Amino acid sequence: MNQHRSTWSIQVGSVASIAIRIHVTFLLLFAYFVYLSPADARLNEALFITAVFGCVLAHELGHALVARYFGIHTNDITLYPFGGIASITSQPAPKAELAIALAGPLVNVLVALLLLPSLDFSHLAAVSQAPPEEALLSFQEKIFIANVSIGLFNLLPALPMDGGRVLRALLALCNSKNATFIAARVSKVLCVLMALGAVLIGQPILLLISFIIFIGAVQEHVRAESRSLAEAFLVEDVMVAKENLETLPHGTTISKALRASFNSLQPLFLVTVGDEPQGVVFREEILEHAATTPDDYISAIVFRDLPAVDARAPLSQALALLEEEQSHVALVTRDGVFAGIASYDRVADFLLMKGVRNHFPPEEETEWPTPP
Repeated sequence: MNQHRSTWSIQVGSVASIAIRIHVTFLLLFAYFVYLSPADARLNEALFITAVFGCVLAHELGHALVARYFGIHTNDITLYPFGGIASITSQPAPKAELAIALAGPLVNVLVALLLLPSLDFSHLAAVSQAPPEEALLSFQEKIFIANVSIGLFNLLPALPMDGGRVLRALLALCNSKNATFIAARVSKVLCVLMALGAVLIGQPILLLISFIIFIGAVQEHVRAESRSLAEAFLVEDVMVAKENLETLPHGTTISKALRASFNSLQPLFLVTVGDEPQGVVFREEILEHAATTPDDYISAIVFRDLPAVDARAPLSQALALLEEEQSHVALVTRDGVFAGIASYDRVADFLLMKGVRNHFPPEEETEWPTPP
C-alpha cells in the first residue's frame, strides 16, 4: 500500500524499471483540446499533444537516469496537464541535485538540436510576422518550439521547477544553510510577479501556472522546515511503544479484525506471531475486505517488509527512510529488539505541531497579584 501515490494516476508502462503513470486530469485535458479542434484537424492535434508529452516524458527520464547515476532511485514518473514529475526517493546532495535538475532541460535542448536540420527558418520568420489566425506551422516547427519552451520555462528560478532546484543547489554549494528557504522565498516573489503580469495582460493560464508553482514552492518550504525540525528529535520521541499498540494474532480472521477495529481508534494494527511483528494491516483494508472475504485470515492483507529504524536515531533519519521506501510505517527497534512503530502520519503531525509552536510560542504566564 503506497500512501503517497495519487490514486488518480494510471500506470501505462515502465522505462528502465521506472513506472510511467498518467494522471486522469491529463487525459481529460487531452480529450478537451482534441474536442475543441476542427473535425478535420483532430488527429493532427492528438498526435501533436502526444508528441509534446513524449518530450515531457523524455525530460523527466533525463532527471531519473542522472539520479540513478548518483545512486538515487526513481519510483515513478507521472504526467500531469502542467508537465511531469519524477518521484525520486531521497533528497540529493547539492552537486547531484544540480546535475539532476539540469538534465531535464538538456534533453529538450538535444531534441531541439536534432530538429534543426528539418526547419525552414525563413518560414519561421514569416510566420512570426503573420496574424495569429494565419500563423501555420509545420509539425516539426511546433515540436521544436515546444521543446525550446519546455526547456526555458523549466529553468525559471522557482521551486519546484528545475531552475529553482538549480538555484537551491548553487546556494548550498556556496555553503548557505538556508538554501531551500531562500530559493522558496525567491520562488514566491517570482510567482507573485507572474500573477500580476498575467492579470495585466489578461492571461488566465499564466495566472493558473503561477498559482501552481506558488503552491509547489510552499510545499518545498514546508518539507525543508520539517527536515530541519526533525534534526532536533529522536525516533523514540514520536514512536508508538509496543505496549500501547493493539495487536492482532497472525491467525485472526478479517471478520474478527473488523470487530476489533470498531473498538479502537487506531488507523492500523500490528500483526504478530507470538511476540514477533509480521507487518501491519490498515483499518481501511479491513473494511474493504470484510464485505467480500470476511472468513479469510488477515495474513492475506498484511503489509510486510516494513523498514526498520533504531529508536535512538535522529527523527530526520526515520522521515527520510519513510519517504525513500514510500512506506506508511516503520518498525522501531532498541538494541535490536522490537520497541514500537513510527508512522509517516504521526511523524508529519508531530513536526507540524512543533513548527506551529515555534512560529507561535505560548505567551509567558502572568502572575496575578495577591489581593490584600
